[in-house]
Amino acid sequence: MTWSEAQSYCREHHTDLASVRNLEEDQMLHNLVSAGSTAWIGLYRGRWKWSDGSDSSFRNWNTLRPIVSECAGIDFNVNGLWESVDCNVLSAFICYVDPVLKRVMKVRLEKRDSSLDLNDPVVMENLLKKLKQRLRDQGQNDDIKLSWKKQSGGKVFHKEEKKIKRDEL
Repeated sequence: MTWSEAQSYCREHHTDLASVRNLEEDQMLHNLVSAGSTAWIGLYRGRWKWSDGSDSSFRNWNTLRPIVSECAGIDFNVNGLWESVDCNVLSAFICYVDPVLKRVMKVRLEKRDSSLDLNDPVVMENLLKKLKQRLRDQGQNDDIKLSWKKQSGGKVFHKEEKKIKRDEL
């Protein structure tokens, strides 16, 4: 793929083209790609910044090659040094994915309508939509994913038994 096609693919299916901010990340890419090939990374001209908009002072250019093109790739023929490459050249590419943060939250709901079945798939879907909108309103990303966790018995919601206090006996 060309650089822009690779970027579009990575943004649609992952997060973006890979950014390399330090020697450790550079080495990780060396371990992913076989020797003898070239792969697009997310660096492009315009102050040479990363396609995700971030900036980094780390660079690993092949100093024997002039920087003449707008896009950057890693050339694994020369120890993984970076080279400027014509953006329209077809090449392999490396995407990255932001780490997924998984958080389990318990929700307690109080029904106002006794005929409402909270375990009805339509009701559960509507509740998820409302929760997601609330999170968006509080500044959360659009890429947040919410789901229900089924309890034993296959249900998400169960009626909480009212606990009797000792002084009520």
